Order: sequence, then structure tokens, then C-alpha cells
Amino acid sequence: MLRATIKSLLARKLRLVLSGLAIVLGVMFVSSAFVLTDSLGGRFERLFQTVNQDTAVQVRAEDATDGRTLTDADIARLSQVEGVARAAGDASAQGIVPFRARDGKAVPSTGAPQLGAGWTDGGDLLRVAEGTAPARDTEVALTRFTAEQAGVGVGDRAKIYIGPRYEAKEYTVSGVLEYSGGRPSLSGETLVAFTMAEAQQQFYGRTGVYGGVALTATEGISDDDLKNRVAAAVPAGFEAVTGAEIAEEQASAFKQLLTFVNWFFLGFALIALLVGMFLIFNTFNIIIAQRARELALFRALGAGWGQLTGSVLIEALVVGFVASTLGLLAGIGVAYGLQAAAGAFGLPLPEGGLVVGVLAIVVSYLLGVLMTVTAALIPAIRAASVPPIAAMREVSRPDKPMLALTITGSVFTGLGVAAIAAALSGAPLAAVLIGAGVLLSIIGVALLSPALTRPVAGLIGRLVAWGTAGDLGRRNALRNPRRTSVTAVALMIGVALVSTVTVIGSSLRSTVRDLVENDIGAEVMILTNSQQLPDGREGFDPARLAQVDALPGVRESVAYHFSIATVNGQPQQFVSATDLAEAGPMFALEEESGTVTPTGATDALIDTNTAAALNLKVGDTATVEAAKGGPVTYTIAGVYSSQLTAGLLLPGSAVRNFAGPLAMQGFVALDTGADTSAVVAGVEKIMADYPLVTVGDQESFIAQQNALVDGILAIFYVLLALAVIVAFLGIVNTLVLSIYERTRELGLLRAIGTTRRQVRGMVRVESLLIAVYGCLLGILLGVGLGASASVALRQQDVLSVVTIPYAQLIGLLVAAALAGVLAAILPARRASRLNVLDAIAYE
Repeated sequence: MLRATIKSLLARKLRLVLSGLAIVLGVMFVSSAFVLTDSLGGRFERLFQTVNQDTAVQVRAEDATDGRTLTDADIARLSQVEGVARAAGDASAQGIVPFRARDGKAVPSTGAPQLGAGWTDGGDLLRVAEGTAPARDTEVALTRFTAEQAGVGVGDRAKIYIGPRYEAKEYTVSGVLEYSGGRPSLSGETLVAFTMAEAQQQFYGRTGVYGGVALTATEGISDDDLKNRVAAAVPAGFEAVTGAEIAEEQASAFKQLLTFVNWFFLGFALIALLVGMFLIFNTFNIIIAQRARELALFRALGAGWGQLTGSVLIEALVVGFVASTLGLLAGIGVAYGLQAAAGAFGLPLPEGGLVVGVLAIVVSYLLGVLMTVTAALIPAIRAASVPPIAAMREVSRPDKPMLALTITGSVFTGLGVAAIAAALSGAPLAAVLIGAGVLLSIIGVALLSPALTRPVAGLIGRLVAWGTAGDLGRRNALRNPRRTSVTAVALMIGVALVSTVTVIGSSLRSTVRDLVENDIGAEVMILTNSQQLPDGREGFDPARLAQVDALPGVRESVAYHFSIATVNGQPQQFVSATDLAEAGPMFALEEESGTVTPTGATDALIDTNTAAALNLKVGDTATVEAAKGGPVTYTIAGVYSSQLTAGLLLPGSAVRNFAGPLAMQGFVALDTGADTSAVVAGVEKIMADYPLVTVGDQESFIAQQNALVDGILAIFYVLLALAVIVAFLGIVNTLVLSIYERTRELGLLRAIGTTRRQVRGMVRVESLLIAVYGCLLGILLGVGLGASASVALRQQDVLSVVTIPYAQLIGLLVAAALAGVLAAILPARRASRLNVLDAIAYE
């Protein structure tokens, strides 16, 4: 039986290769995610070890935000500890941004930090490659990568924004630095080196102080021993950690991010593999139907139920193993290519190679083989049920009744719709109900699809199929509704997810426009592009708005500050500060109770959701503890609702307690008839020193926000495209296998005068019907799910408008139709080139 199974595999190589492609693509996605994240994790782990290689023990502040510093006396005391060979004070900061010489714009961040440090000699990591180290407070040295990005060299003037001081200054470039091994950068970061005195003055506001100190050990003293020895000399508020511990902390934080990325990609890989399971299921179903006489003969010769079932599962096991191997190799290649592409696009990565971990290999084979065998299980059981009499004569095996399947599908669909409806009506655990409703709806529609095939696909066929060839193609698609529906459902899943994302994205874009045009009383907006949590240390000096107010055509302006604080003992609460008297009209705050334009120094506003969460109402007090100044008590003067802002809204004086004084946003209202473009240009000049700040009118703001939405959607589209590609492979596979199944029929058609062109047209129509049917089901399901999710988001005040992007969905349907025609090229070519006599004699 094993030999017969192997011969069966070798006799159907093309058919099984086509089905295996789905597993190859899915496993490729899985393995590339693991290999890429493992490789990046290894690279950055080595980077952090390299950065800390010269440090045995680091003395640092326990809380980096409290501004504690060490003095020269502290460093002198630490250097006297037995076992300390050298104590080097550290003055460093982030948010040190160089400007480009050619256009005066800030050097954009690639996601890596933008650093500044006081220059110290004696380390092996960084050396002067050109010029000299900074010797005067008016000089800086830049790493080679930083100098290239800024377009400056030794002797040039460089403008540097210094985040801790919230200002930009010009310096002379005294030298260019390189890391050990001649590296211009470690991982795409920028680094500006000042004299130690200048770094101390700019970062801490005075000289003679340090943010930390790096200690090296004398020979024979371990890092842990040195850590224990200096513990007693560490000032209050500081701690001693080894260089290895720092490297581990940094690597651990980065790996947590990679873990999230890994699971994100795995989710899409599982969707692709799920779609692939439909392809495998269909492939084995068709092969079993074609081998009915062969399998019946085995039964007649004495083969048992278990032997036949095992025979089919062995075929699936081999296909899954080979496909998983190819997918793993392809995934390794993709991971290598992505890392190479990062460097080619100017995103330097730390040194290192590919890491192919055991987990990547195990998961790839486990998923690939398990899903293949699972998909082949039902066909395997069906193979064992072939009656021995089928070996003696042709046995017609009519389609099974679909009543039970239709009833089951209707029940699942009804439950899914009910769950979604309950969530939208405000039932508890709304997110769980929506998730369950989505899953039940997809399963229900999938089960209903065979019953829908003849009426829906038949109607589509009458619209797109003309002539004899078209009519034959339509009939071929409808003759086996179960097979057609399984192929179409694979496409339906991918298209449904794409349509869902499209509806939500369209609603987000419409919401942005609605809010900007109807709820913002400002024609010009000043925004900060930051990836950090708002705390007042990134943005612009609100004093600059006095210059903005002086511009022709400006009526008024208001600054908005944001931070995270503790409110009535509840941490991680979102708070903002502004001129409360101007905030109400500027942002169309809807007054729920009290007033939305208070004038008291300790008055505050709160949105309805936050008020309910914190159990606050008008007249209650809220004690706010931000980064500085201790707790401050405010009185709730009004409860508001708004699509633009949320949380506790404090008066402008509250900014003194935030970590920094910078405003995150600014809004400028203009006089009637004012030249908006001229005002935008004037505000840009005023804000030119702030590298993260952008200025624009309402249309540019809408475009900027929608570009962010479009970027997120593009990621989803690219990832979901894999599932759609796999589904179209399923169409190709189904057509190829059906051509094998209909070889004799095709030969007879050719014998009675059907031309090759007509045969190709027949196959194209069949492919077109499957693609359009699957896409139509997916669009209808996706629109329903996307609209439901959008309504739920509107109830949570995330969206204000729910829109259906009809043009995009029609375009998706047209694209599916074209893809269906393309999917038919090879099967149609094969069908039209069959030898007529051989085809008629085919068994």
C-alpha cells in the first residue's frame, strides 16, 4: 500500500505542487516573521553589548525623569572605591537633532534615537576619524552618519536643536567620529558630541554635574564584585548596575517590541494558511473523485478502511512536509532580503547575520504539515468509503443533499448577526460579542455558499457569459456547487477582510474631514510629529504664539499641552492644558453640564467618558499629580463631549507641573478673507527651530492625518494580499484538476467541432465566475462586518461618520474579475491543447 501511495504521488506531481504552493506561501510568511525578528533581536542584543562593553558598572538615577545629577565630588568618591580603575562621568541626552545644511530642515529620525553627549577620551567604541574632538564650547563633533545626513563636514557650521533646552544653536564642526571597525553608525542613530562643559550646561543647566558615571574594574575584579563594592558609595536616588545588566534591559525591551511584531505577522500568516486549507481540501476532494475506480479496486483486493485513509493522509503528509521545507527556505530568503533592503533604503541595522532558531523551524513544519493533513482528513475518510463495486463499473455518485448544510449555515449566520446586534445595542462584553459575531458570520456564510452557488453564480454567469463557450463555462462552474463554493470561499475570506478594513478606513478618513471642517474653529494648525507619550518635552515654545498673533490676518491662537498624570490616585490618565475660555469655541466642546468656558485659576473640564470612569461630576474636585510640583487640586467646572479631545482639561497654568513646557499643538484662527497660505508660511518661519513641528491649513492637516490612515491600511492590504494570492492559486488548481477530470469530455467537444479558442473561452468563463462569486460574497460580508465595527467605534466616539467606499469596492470586484481571467491562462492553454484522440480514449 505504501508503494502504491508513492506511485500515486509521483503520478500527480503537478496537481500536488499547485496545492502545495498555498502551504509554501503561508509557511514562508511564518518562517520569515520568526527569522526576521530573531535576527533583529540578535543584532540589537550584540549592539547593546557593544555599547556597554567598556562599562563594568554604571551608576545611574533610579528615576530618569526626576532630574537628579552627580557632582565631581560624587565621582571622586566613587573613583576611590577599591577595584575601580577609572570613573568617567556621563552627560548625555536624547532629542539632540541636527539640521540639514542644504534646506535648513531637521534631519528626520528613522526611528533610531537622536543623541547628544559630552566628549570623553579613553573609550574603544568611538574615535575621531577626521579633524579633532571638540575643544571649545562653540564646537561639536558628529558621527560620520550624522554628518552625511546633515550634509556638513569639518569646518562647517551646523545648526543643532537641543531638546533639554528647547532651543536651536549653531556650532562649528571640529571633527567627524567613527565607531570601532570604521562604522559610521551603530543602528541609524545620530550623535552630536559637545565639550563636556557645554553638554552639562545644555542638558542640566549648569556645569560640573553628570547624569551618571561609568566605572571600569581593575584586573581580577568581576563586574558583580565591583557593583557590590560601590553600592555603599552610591548617592541617594541612584543605583549601580553592571554593563551586562544594562545590555540585558535594553535587549529585553527591544525583544518585547519584536514579539508584538512577530505575533502581528503570524496572525496574517494563519489567515493565509487557513485559506490554503480550503485549497488542500478541494485538491484532495477532486483527486479522490478522479481516483474512485482505483480506490475501489484497492478495496476489492482487500485493502482496509484504515489502509486507504492512511494512504491519502501519507500523501498529505508528504505534500505538507515538502511544502513546509520550501516555505521555510523561502522565508529565510525573504528575511535576508528585508534586512538587505533596510540598508539599501538608508536604514542601517546593527551588524549581524541571519538567525534561524529552532522555534522558527518547529513552528513552520508544525503549522504546514498539521494544516495540510487536517485539510486532507475528510477527503481521506471519503476515499475509504468508495464502494468496491465502483471498480467493476462506472458508478454515478450524485451530490449529497445540501439541506443540512444550508440549515447549519443559516443558524451560524443568524447567531453571528445576533451577536453583532447585541454588541451594538450596548450589551456587556461588546468587543467579545463582535469578535464572536464576526467568526460565526464567516463560518455561516461559508457553509451557506454551496446553496448560494447555483442562484448567485448562475445569475452572474448570465451577465458575463455569452455564446456557446460562455454557456458551457457557466454550466461547468455550476455542475459541482460544493467544489465551486469551496474554491470561492477561500477567496471570500481574503476579500471579506480587505473589504472590512476598507470600510473602516473610509470611515476614519471621512471622520477626519468631518471633524476638521465642522469642529475646529481654526484655519491653521501647528502639530508635533512625535512617537513618544506627550509630556511637554517635545513640541514648541508657546511663547512663539505671540509672534504668530502679530501676523497679518491672524485673529487669535491657542496652545494645547498634553501629558500623562495621576488623577485621584488613578495613574496613566490623559490630561491637557490650555486657555479654557478659548478652548470651548475653538473646538466646539459640547456642554453636557456646567460650563465649557470657565475662567477660574483652578477650574477644570472633563469629558463624559472620563467623568464616568473616575466618578466625577460638576463641583467635584480632582487631584492631579504630574511629573513635577506634587499634587494639585482642581474643581470640575463643566462636563463636555467632543470628537477632538478627551480627558481632563486643565487651565494653562497647569503646564508648570508637566515634565516640560512645550506645547504639543497650536491652533490659529484667521480673520475673514485672510490669506491662509501667507499665514502658514509666516508660522513656518516662526516655528523653524522646532524639528518635530509641522504647520498647515485644514486641507494639509486632513491630508496628513489621512496619510497616516492610508499607511496603516497599506500594511493591512499588503499582508492580506497573501491570502488573496493563495485563494487565486486555489482557482488555478481547481481548474487544472477539473481539466484532468474532464479530459474525455474536452476531447469529445473538440471532436464535434469546438475550436481551441472556444475551449479557452469556456475555461476563462468558469474561472471568472468563481472569482467574481467569491469576491462578491467577500465584499458583502466585509461591508457588513466593516459597517458594524464602524458603528461600534462611533458609539465609542472614535468615529463620527460611517461611510461605504462604493468606488473602491467596485474596483475590488473588477480587479477580482481580471485576476480570474489571468488565473485561467495556464489551465485554458492546457485544455485547448489536449490531443483529441488521446483525450477521447482517456480513462
